[in-house]
Amino acid sequence: MKDKKIRWGLLGAGAILDRFLLGAMQFDDIEIVAVASRTEATAKKQAQKYNIPQVCTYEELLARQDIDIVYIPVPHTYHLELAVKAMNSKKNVLVEKPAGINEKQWDTMVECAKKNDVFLMEASWTRFFPCIAAIKAAIAKGEIGDVRVVSSNFSFRNEDSSSRLLDPERAGGGLLDVGVYNINFQRMIFEKDPLLITGVASIATDELKLNIDEQAAYIMQYDNGALGLMASAVRTTMIDTAYIYGTTGYIVIPHFWKPSEYTLVTGDTSTTYPFPVAQRVDGIEDEGYQYEIAHVNDCLRNNLKESPVMPHIETKKILAACDELRRQWGLKYPSWE
Repeated sequence: MKDKKIRWGLLGAGAILDRFLLGAMQFDDIEIVAVASRTEATAKKQAQKYNIPQVCTYEELLARQDIDIVYIPVPHTYHLELAVKAMNSKKNVLVEKPAGINEKQWDTMVECAKKNDVFLMEASWTRFFPCIAAIKAAIAKGEIGDVRVVSSNFSFRNEDSSSRLLDPERAGGGLLDVGVYNINFQRMIFEKDPLLITGVASIATDELKLNIDEQAAYIMQYDNGALGLMASAVRTTMIDTAYIYGTTGYIVIPHFWKPSEYTLVTGDTSTTYPFPVAQRVDGIEDEGYQYEIAHVNDCLRNNLKESPVMPHIETKKILAACDELRRQWGLKYPSWE
């Protein structure tokens, strides 16, 4: 693996794959070998669009010996099944977020990864942005004092009544789609477990009467009294700017889930630090997936089975928090409990 490109197989051809592949086109150390999908037509469309040499069934792709890692970009209700099949085929795995429906599913994946001695990581791409590293460094240097409150919202309004995001049978709702970004961000900034997590959700309250978390607000409290304030929704649009408030200043992060700048404010001084995503190919604009891909490649080159930036325990804690919130809300996914 040291003297050749990392070879990727795409185990699914969903909409997010377009965004991922724009990132893959930004550097040389990657070869997309094959793409598979439940429907051959979908796989062929992506193969033609991105010059992927082979179209396969899932089984054919997993049987190949010329693939170092598979990326799973399908809806989260299929993550467990495909990840386990891939790892049992001795394939390393990058699985989209949320990695599973619940903590138990992730535990099963981790057990399978260890049994097969393969790499496994949830695709929490936010963690790999240079902007995030700079923000954490500024906090560590005490540039805003002690962190007291971290606030973030991530939501949008979905009007499509047939969407999986609005279907409890397909584990829809805001928490598992965009809420996980909020919880992940809290864990990145505080770097410790909260003492308490609590919240409220609006379920079956609007005109569609959907048995999902249409919108929700939740709080984490930490041992020093610091608070994490979060909101997510699939039926309400809110601004996706995060705020980190310290004792001597604060940080503002537009589009915190894919950050390309932050502003640090102390007293009357406000300084913005830009971190534009590098674009190598004219006409190809990556939102930042290249950072995650590069990290995974580095892990494989160093024979790691677990990412030091997004280790297994972080995914487990995020899904456990989601499980606890859903327990409080009485929210169940009928096909997945």
